[in-house]
Amino acid sequence: MEALDILIDEHGIIRQFLDNLVFSLKKMEQGARPPKEFFEKALSFARDFTDKHHHFKEEHILFNRLAMKKKGKIDAEVESLKYQHEQGRARIEEVAKSLEGYAGGQEAQTLILLESLAAYISLLREHIHKEDHLFYPMVERELPWEEYRDLLEVFQRERKKMGEKFVEKSKRDLYEMGRLLITCVGVVLKPAPTQLLIL
Repeated sequence: MEALDILIDEHGIIRQFLDNLVFSLKKMEQGARPPKEFFEKALSFARDFTDKHHHFKEEHILFNRLAMKKKGKIDAEVESLKYQHEQGRARIEEVAKSLEGYAGGQEAQTLILLESLAAYISLLREHIHKEDHLFYPMVERELPWEEYRDLLEVFQRERKKMGEKFVEKSKRDLYEMGRLLITCVGVVLKPAPTQLLIL
């Protein structure tokens, strides 16, 4: 596996997370109320997998290396990607602040939660598309093989810091989020710890 393959695979997992969020919004628009636990798991996934695990590698390793290589020529593009990360964090914090009110049935807080999630989904989908189709191909073109190989080693070290089973745990958390959603609309999903639910 190459360095960018790791990031692209992680994008696939994040897309599945976003699909769960989309499903939750649709169900809320139809009058269902996903349990508070679903959103707690969503917050945990966004903070731990999407941000600390995935965005960390991009912001503190990949972006910096490519910016140094290009000697300022792509600083605007890098800053734009970092800004999108920051905006994503802000939307997640809005969800966190509105969660107690949502659980208590407060209409205003429920609306904030809906709007914040919708903004987060839209932002991350656009962001991932931009990275997959514009930024990552630039990395492949610009970084020489030695630096690219070193990037893989750095990514592997970062993965070990999070724990060897962190990614598998994140996938199980996604499955559990899907189970909570399906249960809240009256469909029972049989447990399948090794299977990832894609909604």
